[in-house]
Formats: sequence, structure tokens, C-alpha cells
Amino acid sequence: MEIFRYDAQAPVNSEDWLKLDEYERIDSVTRYHRRQRIRLPDEHLHALIHVIVENQVALGDTFVAKGVLLRLVREGLDRHEAIHAIGSVLADHSSVLMSGGGAKDDPNAEYISKLKSLTAESWRNLAS
Repeated sequence: MEIFRYDAQAPVNSEDWLKLDEYERIDSVTRYHRRQRIRLPDEHLHALIHVIVENQVALGDTFVAKGVLLRLVREGLDRHEAIHAIGSVLADHSSVLMSGGGAKDDPNAEYISKLKSLTAESWRNLAS
């Protein structure tokens, strides 16, 4: 079996991505960061966030993440930065949910709202 070669800078073929199991996806993202010699404090957590964002993007137009990713790239982020920007919103939202916060009726509504308001400028300000 051929090993999937993930590249955070290149659009992922959703069909190929979704054929992989979660462990293969995590492994492919981890291998990408190692090939790029990107040092991370927790490479497994970093890869998990990438995978979740890529899974959301692979949903296509049925979920907001793909449109947000494309918009962030149009606004000047490279694709990898855009994945990180979306991932930062995901990580923050997950933290709120795990601490018992967030809307009880639709826990994703706030996440979707924050994704829709995310801009390249707001990400750069947060990242700096």
C-alpha cells in the first residue's frame, strides 16, 4: 500500500484523505512536519489539530471550514498558516467545551461563528 504524502501547503484530495483511517492521517501530518524540520512542543497534538481541520475541510461545502480556509488564503495566509488559524479557533473552542462552557443546545454554533469572523489580519495579530 502506498503511503499518503501530506503537504500542508497543497490542497488535499478529499476523497483520498477520507479513505485513510485516523492513524494514517495523523502519521502523514506528523511525517510532513518532520520532513519540513518543524519542531513542535507536542507533535502529536499538533498533528491531531491538523487532521481535525483537514477533516472539516474535506467535508466540502457541507461545513464552513473549506470556505474559511480558501478565504484566509485569498487574504494572504499560506495554506499551512490558514490551517493553523482555523486550528487555533478549534483548540480554543474545544478548551471551552471541555471546561463545561459553551452553548448547550448547539455547541458548534459559537465555533462556526468564530470561524466565519476569523480573518488573516486577526490571526496575524493573535499569532504575533
